[in-house]
Amino acid sequence: MSLADPQLASEIEALHPELTRVRHDLHRHPELGFEEVRTSGIVKAWLEQHGYAPRACAKTGLVADLHASSRPGRSIALRADLDCLPMPETTDLPYRSQHDGRAHKCGHDGHTAVMMGVAALLARHRDSIPGNVRLLFQPAEEGVDGGGAKVMVAEGALDGIDEVYGLHNWPGYPHGHVRVRAGAMMAQTHTITIDLTGVGGHGSQPQLCRDVVLAGSQIVVALQTVVARGLGSDGGAVVSICRFDAGTTHNVLPGSAQLIGTVRTFSPMVTDRVLARIREVVEGTAMSTGVRAALTLDAGYPVLVNDASCAAAVERVATAQLGGDRVSGVDLPMAGGEDFAYMAAAVPGAYFFVGTGDREGAPVCHHPDFDFDDRIIPTAMSLFLGLVRDRLGA
Repeated sequence: MSLADPQLASEIEALHPELTRVRHDLHRHPELGFEEVRTSGIVKAWLEQHGYAPRACAKTGLVADLHASSRPGRSIALRADLDCLPMPETTDLPYRSQHDGRAHKCGHDGHTAVMMGVAALLARHRDSIPGNVRLLFQPAEEGVDGGGAKVMVAEGALDGIDEVYGLHNWPGYPHGHVRVRAGAMMAQTHTITIDLTGVGGHGSQPQLCRDVVLAGSQIVVALQTVVARGLGSDGGAVVSICRFDAGTTHNVLPGSAQLIGTVRTFSPMVTDRVLARIREVVEGTAMSTGVRAALTLDAGYPVLVNDASCAAAVERVATAQLGGDRVSGVDLPMAGGEDFAYMAAAVPGAYFFVGTGDREGAPVCHHPDFDFDDRIIPTAMSLFLGLVRDRLGA
């Protein structure tokens, strides 16, 4: 049997119950970025059971190679992320998180289970694969210390690799649909921090103060013009202030305030324009309100750019498996950030979404009620295996 055999679907389905159990166990015991010791141990044992010799990478990550037994050829890598989020779980699931303040609310438990299934079937069909496949189990996608992908690349996880692929579940897209495009797929991220210093005082005497709450409020409003008036209709940027800290009680005007937010852009030219305009708005508003402003712009993940050939391969495989009406680039690029961008910058690659949306108002990723949809495990496995077949001729 080969990866092109129709019976492969039955092998995938046969693994589905076991992978679901594994996923639920990972969900019960979520681990933060670069702390995925238990998770990595479970994956390592599984890989060794199926004939791999996994090696550690990026602290708690793993790299496992499947080498062609008799017909060496090209090499591709498949990536899954391991970590959870530092947030609570509010579901009543029987397998809900057993650890306060930590929960799998982005579906990385599901991504890990999918890749474990892929590993098992690749090993089973090793002799029919005319090339090499590298499996990357990456820690810390959620941004701890700059993310795990950058560390994996720096430690050689993509050395000798021709292409790399990754996927993400997404409840905002219809169930079982695939979203992919060539070019910019996800955004460059920046964190904005604005520290305002004024003069505090009694709430009844604002004329004696330099009001940082007023200044901060004007900055929040004015920043919305950065995109609306600073870019064209297709400007492709998002500027959001997500946190405003000031004051301690109802009748004291504070002497300091802090605003924190995020910027998302899709091209270097737009990034430069947006950041420059943010600085103008902050400094100008501070001057006009008589307060001092210190602006910090911290760069996060770069733009995730899909290689045209790799994106076409995802589209081709998904269309063959799911039908053309279920594969598109609708609603892309996405303004979220993703550290797979570092991998796709190191070698040609493609990142794609598998939809899990099946009802209006379902919890989205990063919501405390979110849970990965186990029904897409076979779909995701089949897509990864299809890419191996397409790119290596298996």
